[in-house]
Amino acid sequence: MNLVKPGRCRLTEIDFADRSFPFSFGEIPPKLQASIKHVGILQPPLLLESEAGYIIVCGRQRLEAFRRSSPPTQELDILAAAGACRKELFLRALWENLAQREFNPVEIADIHAAAGELFSREELLSEIQPALKIPKKERFYRRYQALAGFSKDLRKLVAAGVIDPESVDLLREWHEPEYQALIELIRETGLRRNKLREVIGRLDDLARRDGVSPCLPLAAAVTAAKDDEGRIVIAELRHQLKVKLYPHLTAAQSDFAEKLAKLSLPPALILDPPPDFEGGEYRLSFSFSDSRKFQLCCRALNEVAPEDIDELISRT
Repeated sequence: MNLVKPGRCRLTEIDFADRSFPFSFGEIPPKLQASIKHVGILQPPLLLESEAGYIIVCGRQRLEAFRRSSPPTQELDILAAAGACRKELFLRALWENLAQREFNPVEIADIHAAAGELFSREELLSEIQPALKIPKKERFYRRYQALAGFSKDLRKLVAAGVIDPESVDLLREWHEPEYQALIELIRETGLRRNKLREVIGRLDDLARRDGVSPCLPLAAAVTAAKDDEGRIVIAELRHQLKVKLYPHLTAAQSDFAEKLAKLSLPPALILDPPPDFEGGEYRLSFSFSDSRKFQLCCRALNEVAPEDIDELISRT
């Protein structure tokens, strides 16, 4: 790329708002921030000259970190591209970034969207999507299209790994008030990834089943899950949503627990019902460390009356 040459510019000459080359999104790594604060930028960023100022092609995180610790008029060394082909610059920035790190889901979404403005469909399929590791399935295209249009707060949570990509597939049909309610829940409880995905999935199922906004079952569950000090208990929140979504299952679990307690089995004896109470297979297990405890378990089983077992496994 012979149109790239060393140069210098002030921070005020850089158009930080322009994201034509969106290769960075998310928090600046603390180690990078500390390094640049103490020794400055060692590897000059690649910038594209334009009428409105310099556009960041590669090195946004370094520049953002430098901006935080420097006055606006501070000068820095750069690599300036004048009149270069944007497609060529885009590919250079793509592969330079990939050589150093993996992109987060939001970055993948932004890069794919920006590439769509520069490259043909054939080029996207043959070069860009394989580089971004986007599977050739429609649901992944829809996922990244949705991510590109999410609010900044929601995108930050995805980039940070709080919301996982599978949850994005459900959230893409939600609306802004529902996003805000979810963000508030995350801030208040610290829910993330697997447990958060479970909550989002149940809210989405309830909304579809009952034809309502996810905000309604969420508000009801939050109210029921608060402790005496007004804090949301995560385990109770998940339980409330499960009860609402599976009323017959939760009733069966409660009924089984009550009947099992009446048997007064020792802690070493564990009796589990069939998964989701489907089928008729119950599982009994026990643990022991000597012959005496083994005999105690056997004696406890022998003392259980057959009619109590019949009542335990009865579904009526």
